[in-house]
Amino acid sequence: MQLGRLGVWAWTDGLTAAAAAEFATRVQQWGYSALWIPEAFGRDPLTHGAWLLSRTDRLIVASGIANIYARDALAMRSAQLALAEQSNGRFLLGVGVSHARMVEEIRGHHYDPKPVSRMRSYLEQMAAARYVAPAPAERPPTVLAALGPRMLALAGELADGAHPYNVPPEHTAEARRLLGPGKWLCTEQKVLLERDPARARGLARQAIGFYLSAPNYANNLRGGWIGPAGRCPGGVG
Repeated sequence: MQLGRLGVWAWTDGLTAAAAAEFATRVQQWGYSALWIPEAFGRDPLTHGAWLLSRTDRLIVASGIANIYARDALAMRSAQLALAEQSNGRFLLGVGVSHARMVEEIRGHHYDPKPVSRMRSYLEQMAAARYVAPAPAERPPTVLAALGPRMLALAGELADGAHPYNVPPEHTAEARRLLGPGKWLCTEQKVLLERDPARARGLARQAIGFYLSAPNYANNLRGGWIGPAGRCPGGVG
């Protein structure tokens, strides 16, 4: 997989299936290498990913991210291998532990208070999963939703890289240091094309408001683990 320097992260659940496929085609035509799609309250990203892959021929479709509480490790690994094989290596799996509220209140599961340990166990189970269908030509890559130093370190150890979401630019430099030069760092960076500062701030507050209610994002945006010299005090997953 040749993952280019620029991709598009898009919430396509507001589009019909046909419109989403048309959008993916435009992303491909514009020259972006990948289209990242989320998982929250709408479409299953693996099912929707299969649809978008079937409607494009060069575009990488990536889950940003698939929730590990939504499917066990065998189901996740089976879907990853099947999509990679069916798309000729154009599916990139991003997985994450999500948030306590979404796991417990929305899905009705128990959220593990040790997310790094939970993710480590999950990745080990994925690696050991049995799969008897035809395998893809190449090993499909996996990246982790990672904000704090411990999850970033795990991404460098057991995955192909990390997919930090909703982070400031300062986060990227420290994440690269923790991951090392040989791993992918697929950072979602919000950009707003608006010249008027007041209007830009208003639009940005609307976009960011949803995420401020999630402790994982709120704590990370406060800069709790990135020191003034770029040092990482530690203690955050």
